[in-house]
Amino acid sequence: MSKPLVSIIVPTYNVERYIEECIDSLLNQTYQPIEIIVIDDGSKDATLYLLKQYQDQIQLISHTVNKGQGARRNEGLKKASGKYVYFVDSDDWIEKQTVEAAVSQLEKTGADLVRFNARAFHDGHEASQQEQNPYDFSAVLKDKAVYEGPEALDKNRKSYSASPCLYIATKECIDKLELKFIEGVLHEDEYYTTRLFASVSRFTYLNEHFYHRRYRLASTMTEQSKMHKLRSFESYIKVFQALEDQYEKETYTAEQKAFIKRQLLSIYNGLQTSPVEPILKKQLRDLKSVSSKDKLYLTLARLKQKLNKGQMN
Repeated sequence: MSKPLVSIIVPTYNVERYIEECIDSLLNQTYQPIEIIVIDDGSKDATLYLLKQYQDQIQLISHTVNKGQGARRNEGLKKASGKYVYFVDSDDWIEKQTVEAAVSQLEKTGADLVRFNARAFHDGHEASQQEQNPYDFSAVLKDKAVYEGPEALDKNRKSYSASPCLYIATKECIDKLELKFIEGVLHEDEYYTTRLFASVSRFTYLNEHFYHRRYRLASTMTEQSKMHKLRSFESYIKVFQALEDQYEKETYTAEQKAFIKRQLLSIYNGLQTSPVEPILKKQLRDLKSVSSKDKLYLTLARLKQKLNKGQMN
């Protein structure tokens, strides 16, 4: 019996220092068959030159115009022909048994997706424990457990992480939802993963740190310039509005709507506390799905958090 094909999608942009480590980790997987789809988004450094040395082992698509990660991930989804789809960021790498273990668990359980942990690091050393915590889900999820229905929603809510690098999903589920990333924004993961987690009927979990997430200067995760903060704020507005449109649809159950609402409130809270000019926050008045009761709840939650921090100090 033949094994199912896995499509791994890797958008790249100006990652000449890291791309070889990333691609090598994919080529060294203990599992086959794999198709590695690499879409270069108009790199200005040596990234494309380095990728060309792998042309016989990967599907390489190059562009001269930069459209952003969301657009290139969508392009990868169109090209993907595997039963399972996995996204990897081009400055990160994965353990060699990642795909084999994930596919084995998916095939055993018939789940729509499998989640796993990551280990964060800076170049040359591991990240702090505080930086590691968002990528280890073992406090909520049990190794090799299968979650369905309302329990799946509850577990995904309590262990939510937006990164699509921390799960492998079935192409059938993605296609059924007609799921795409929002293009031209930062934080496109928030929309994609929220919709996917809200809709999967069954998921499973492996308590393994398969993914290695790099913290580096000037990445989407660490950039702190004024311009980046502004773009981040504007992007979250667009993500919120797109999720708000989903929330208003009648195709979701009450439990699914509650899951989406929780993510809307999380994004709204981040927008409220964003370090941008106050005048920009007037846009929040137009976000109709957040009620006065919701706003009071978020205010009290922030006060409680401040009190807890004060007691710890």
